[in-house]
Amino acid sequence: MNTNKFRYYILIFILSIISTQLYAKNKSIPSGNIDNQTCIECHEKINPQLINDWKNSIHARTQPVIDCVSCHGSLHKKIAAHARPDKTCIECHGGDKSPAVHSYTSSKHGIIMRLEKNTYDWQQPLAQANYRAPGCSYCHMHDSNHNINSLSRASLMDKKAADNNETSIRSVCQDCHAPRYITRLLVNGENMLEIARKKVREGNGLIEQASALFSESELKPARQLMEKMQHHLKNVYLGVAHQSPDYQWWHGHPALDGDLLNIKGSISELHRNKVNHKP
Repeated sequence: MNTNKFRYYILIFILSIISTQLYAKNKSIPSGNIDNQTCIECHEKINPQLINDWKNSIHARTQPVIDCVSCHGSLHKKIAAHARPDKTCIECHGGDKSPAVHSYTSSKHGIIMRLEKNTYDWQQPLAQANYRAPGCSYCHMHDSNHNINSLSRASLMDKKAADNNETSIRSVCQDCHAPRYITRLLVNGENMLEIARKKVREGNGLIEQASALFSESELKPARQLMEKMQHHLKNVYLGVAHQSPDYQWWHGHPALDGDLLNIKGSISELHRNKVNHKP
């Protein structure tokens, strides 16, 4: 057998192996509509960590459950591209005007995404950083992590909570940004949050002092204002996390200042009324 014939037979043999593997792989991919259980049974064999991450996430524990099909759709050939664009997340997270969404869309990342989203190839894996601006899924499902809680804080009033998710935040941001720049943003953000916490603590302290002198019905307006303060504290957090100046500022700190002034005014009015109605 001459050399050319030998090479020819070797090539045919290799191609036959490759084609057999490709056929087997394609045969194992489900066609048509699929349900959540089908996804779990298959992916538990391929990547059990992915399934465990999802089971430990808030998505799996909420009612109704946010399962595979909720985000990825039921057609396997479009399953990745369906989940990657922001619109999939926005529909469940309060719509365009909700603070969680609007704090992102009003950020530099969100503005670039809005301008360029129709030019992105959503079939491309997120891990390859094919997108100039990160969307919801790029950051919150980073490296295929399906535990959506990894970038969120359990308590905004606990400064130590920042340490629990700093590593996760850095792993996302360093895909595009320098470590020193990330450190500066984290330090500045934590300082901004601590100022917000001081305002909330001051408001709480005023109400607790007043509770020794006034009834719950009299303190109801002040407690309602405290609920607003908690909402505006979260706005500051969202502004820091999403790098949105509007939520760090207008929807955050000035709103907290207004709430605190109104709490002081409400309690001062109770004191004046008490003095004026003394026998």
